[in-house]
Amino acid sequence: MDHKEFCSHIQDFLYDSLDDNTLNEFLEHMDSCADCRDELSTQYLVYEGLERLETGATFDVDKDLSEIVERERHRLRTRTALTHLATAAEIFTVTLFCIVMALLRFY
Repeated sequence: MDHKEFCSHIQDFLYDSLDDNTLNEFLEHMDSCADCRDELSTQYLVYEGLERLETGATFDVDKDLSEIVERERHRLRTRTALTHLATAAEIFTVTLFCIVMALLRFY
């Protein structure tokens, strides 16, 4: 993912609407690019700051954004693990089915 593509996905990231592959690329690029991290912080400040200013609430941009990023990383890891588990379960089921069918042929 390049800078332009990263910037085009910031709003989707903040609104939690990135698919898993794009989210993974987004997070990887963010880890390696200080300019994009700064842009994400700036857009998050605008995104969240305006709402909080209206309510008078204070917030720590870096802390809040770090929590969002970590939550997204955790969710991505969980979905990846569940996908792998589902694939393994499917393979196991098909294998078991084949074994049962082979055994039934001998009876």
